[in-house]
Amino acid sequence: MATGGMSNWVWSQGSPQTTEIVYKIGIYGWRKRCIYLFIVIMMATVIVNMALTIWILRVLQFSIDGMGKLRIRETGVRVEGDTEFLHSLSASQLRARQGSALYLESSHNITMNARDASEAVTNRLFIGDKKVVSHSSKFEVRNMKGKLLLSADSDNVYLGAEKLTVAGSGGTEFTGSIQTPLVRADASNLRLEAPTKQLLVSAADGVDIHAQVGGIYLKSLNDIKIQSLKEAIRLDAKTIKFKNLPKSFPAFDGKPYPEVYQLCVCGANGKLFLAPSRGNCQAVSIICS
Repeated sequence: MATGGMSNWVWSQGSPQTTEIVYKIGIYGWRKRCIYLFIVIMMATVIVNMALTIWILRVLQFSIDGMGKLRIRETGVRVEGDTEFLHSLSASQLRARQGSALYLESSHNITMNARDASEAVTNRLFIGDKKVVSHSSKFEVRNMKGKLLLSADSDNVYLGAEKLTVAGSGGTEFTGSIQTPLVRADASNLRLEAPTKQLLVSAADGVDIHAQVGGIYLKSLNDIKIQSLKEAIRLDAKTIKFKNLPKSFPAFDGKPYPEVYQLCVCGANGKLFLAPSRGNCQAVSIICS
């Protein structure tokens, strides 16, 4: 006879006898407790992971439009607020929100590169400590209407502005020659000076030095030479004054007019001197030597 679904039959030589043997089916003891503990730990781990995942999503502000202040649009990516890039940034266009300014800031330097199809750098703009360097085959500055204001390449530098103003108190220094149709000072005196070299002003059609208000002052440590190879030198003014000219008083008969002299020229070297109003232009030897 079977009881409880767990029994065993034992036969003997006589009538059959039934002996009941019970077998335990399942996991009992410490194994069962370990399995329950493992299940509890797994459930706790899953709950903690889900809580951390939800917390990370809320902190980073994940949504269908992007993450945090980062918004993904059809036209590009929009970032609201300050953004820090740890490595290089590649973009076809970078602009600020309408009505706001765009700031590019770095603790060391800012380098912007333009590359061609083969990834070779064609232009580079470097903004570093106390200097801005541009590496390009040609540098241009234009106004809002597209007019060229400044152009520089390996051959020449072109200035297209209507007026160039240099406000430095020390003036402007040119190590080479300059070519310009007009040099003008608006509110102050115009000075052309060469402290260590010579100053040469030349033109194919002529040089016009004109002062609308005031005078023209020429000063030199040595000689000032005015030379005309083809035509004459004309001095056209209401009054022409020569100061500190030497005076020659040779012996002659007659009494000269007081404070009246005649202007004479030495034939050997062209020096000017004054002689008495009466008599010939005769200079002493020390004047024309």
